[in-house]
Amino acid sequence: MTAMEDLFALQDEDVLMGQLKYRRARLPEADAVRAAESARAEMSAEEGERQIERLDHARRQNRLEGEVAAIEVRLAELDQRLYGSAMTSPKEATVLQNEIGSLRRRQDDLEGQILEIMETLEPIDARLEELAAAASDADIGIAAAQKSLAETEAVIDGELAGSATRREVAVESLPDDVIARYERNLPSFGSSTVVRFSGTDCNGCPYSMPAMEADRVKGLAVGTLAECSECGRLVVR
Repeated sequence: MTAMEDLFALQDEDVLMGQLKYRRARLPEADAVRAAESARAEMSAEEGERQIERLDHARRQNRLEGEVAAIEVRLAELDQRLYGSAMTSPKEATVLQNEIGSLRRRQDDLEGQILEIMETLEPIDARLEELAAAASDADIGIAAAQKSLAETEAVIDGELAGSATRREVAVESLPDDVIARYERNLPSFGSSTVVRFSGTDCNGCPYSMPAMEADRVKGLAVGTLAECSECGRLVVR
């Protein structure tokens, strides 16, 4: 392979590596991972909100149940006093009966509130169970998407490594000044930095070479690297 063929090989590998890097940065598998992780994050956020909501209701339920328990203790004490052998005053018995009645009404009200909380908690608990099951499925989906992404990235990385090796081989055979000229022009012309001379024109130029310039390039030895006076690309005679 001639030095100029190595230069074309260098350009081919740069084009290929650019395409591979572009593809790697925009993999649909990566989009799938991001979508799955986003959905999972939404589940976690809702689960957190539901847990806080449930905790608030549960705390209120515990407080009410504690108040009911205290009322039951007090009612037991009042019943014992009311029906004990020491009770002799009708007036005191009336006072105790009134307090017992008031406590029982309060107890009924509290138990009604507790029942309402329990009914409120039922759909919350059901939703939490749904979210837990969905989160488990989502975690499995994320793991599968990540595995698919890793496998695809590994394939591309292998292709990039192979291209880099071939590029190194091409670079080793090229003079430093040729590489310098190529790399200087690369940002401007990309995949058509180096083109062939068709016999009358630069293959990368949108315009025809002036006849004098074409004659000049024709007069160069085959394999010589020139520059197109019209577009500035490197032209291989």
